[in-house]
Amino acid sequence: MNKKATQAILEVGTRREAPAGTTLIEEGVFDETLFYLESGSVEILRGGEVVDTISAGDVFGEVAFVERRARTATVRTAEDCAYVAAERPDLLRSLADDAETLFDFVQAIESRRSAHMHSGSDQEVDAFLAQVADEATSHRAVHHPYLLALRDRSLPDMKWALADFARQYLGYSSHFPRYLTSVIGRLEVPEHRAALMENLTEESGIYESEEMEELAEIGVEQEWIDGIPHPVLFRRFCIAAGVEQDSLTEDAVEVVCWREMFLSILSGGSTAEALGALGLGTENVVSTMYQHFLPALEVLEAPPSETVFFPLHAAVDDHHQETLMDISRHYAATAEGRRDLLKGMRKALSLRAGFWDWLHTRALTQGKCDEGATLMF
Repeated sequence: MNKKATQAILEVGTRREAPAGTTLIEEGVFDETLFYLESGSVEILRGGEVVDTISAGDVFGEVAFVERRARTATVRTAEDCAYVAAERPDLLRSLADDAETLFDFVQAIESRRSAHMHSGSDQEVDAFLAQVADEATSHRAVHHPYLLALRDRSLPDMKWALADFARQYLGYSSHFPRYLTSVIGRLEVPEHRAALMENLTEESGIYESEEMEELAEIGVEQEWIDGIPHPVLFRRFCIAAGVEQDSLTEDAVEVVCWREMFLSILSGGSTAEALGALGLGTENVVSTMYQHFLPALEVLEAPPSETVFFPLHAAVDDHHQETLMDISRHYAATAEGRRDLLKGMRKALSLRAGFWDWLHTRALTQGKCDEGATLMF
């Protein structure tokens, strides 16, 4: 905090004292007071747990001050404290005639807001992300009976089931670049957009040399994938599975429902919810989920170049997962962000589980009971 910004708070605010254990800010309550701590220290709590400590000479309460929303954390004195409390209207009014100082003040407050959101709570954020990532990879959508039946090659007609999967899943997977661009357009931080653009580049079939070397180690040859968009790779799999090209022109209603509902999460909810759906609920589970398909592909007796979509994604999507997880950390610093990340993840997984329910029923009956098979959203 620079001297001008600090001086503005001291001139406008009211000096107060509070004994240890006093709650100065309560999570969920709406107020816009900005605090400057003159002596002592305070604890920052989210969900009742201490996530950070602020010492004398620092500012707190800046998130609600800047964003004009309910408090994202509780602040409690850890010892006897002296502080200055400045009301938002009074502070802005005092700076209204000094544009330079006002600009410096806003910049300083925004800097402190960002610092408080992303420092001191790393342990909490990491614990949250690890917990929800584990929840996702343990979800029914990732280890669905349909996927396990494919893995064990126990469906009545495996070739029919694989062809049906290929035909139906194409209507979802071929739109993945669209899913990525929907989220990229919503990210506020340029570095986050740039990082996710790299994922989009890979979807177009462009890889770094290091990635090519890693793929070569698992038997993926460069000529199979270099410069070939992922939707084209999946169409190769469709052909290998025996899907008639004429049948690829129109998607089933169930596929359209899944795709459009997923897109509505990415574009209609908060940015954190969109990240939860695409990152934690999709990219985070793909490498695990696609492992179930690898044994099933042997039934097709197709060249590995024709089914490379699956081993490719089982490997490359680990990098995508890391990128989205890093971006998610930015939003997981607040209770609201964590809630929305979790909500988006669970929505995406529930949609996928409903899709697997439908495909499983089709695979068991070879598509003869579609009238009674509906998506369980």
